[in-house]
Amino acid sequence: MKTLIVYYSRSGNTRGATNLISSDLDCDVEELIDTKSRSGPLGFIRAGRDATGRKLTTLEAIKNDPGEYDLVVIGTPVWGGNMTPAVRTYITENSDKFKKVAFFSTAGSSDSTKIFNEMEEIIKQAPIATLSIIGKEVKSGEYKTKIEEFTNEIKD
Repeated sequence: MKTLIVYYSRSGNTRGATNLISSDLDCDVEELIDTKSRSGPLGFIRAGRDATGRKLTTLEAIKNDPGEYDLVVIGTPVWGGNMTPAVRTYITENSDKFKKVAFFSTAGSSDSTKIFNEMEEIIKQAPIATLSIIGKEVKSGEYKTKIEEFTNEIKD
């Protein structure tokens, strides 16, 4: 199955999860680049406000056409209980191109069920697998087992 992982990462946590997932799935990877600065304290505040307001953003051009993949795995940090504007923009602009999807998120402590439901609603299809990683799981190393279970579910 030809697979693409598409993700956004501000602090590096989602990038780290992506690296582990992609090495297990042996797939292509695309990082979404938001043209709006999200760095520093003001960027952090704007990021949370934009996510909570469910705003779209402008992305740098993507390199991989999601329509050319059997599966697109989409990863997002959780900001203010929501997906990032970069991921919201990507799935909104490409919702008609996905054949199959899977979702993962990284968060300080929140449950991602609401985010996954909203992603499913925008894309208009249920994911074949989901994974929610929270901060304490990263500290304990438990997230590695969860990633393995997630990738095994995708491979089945």
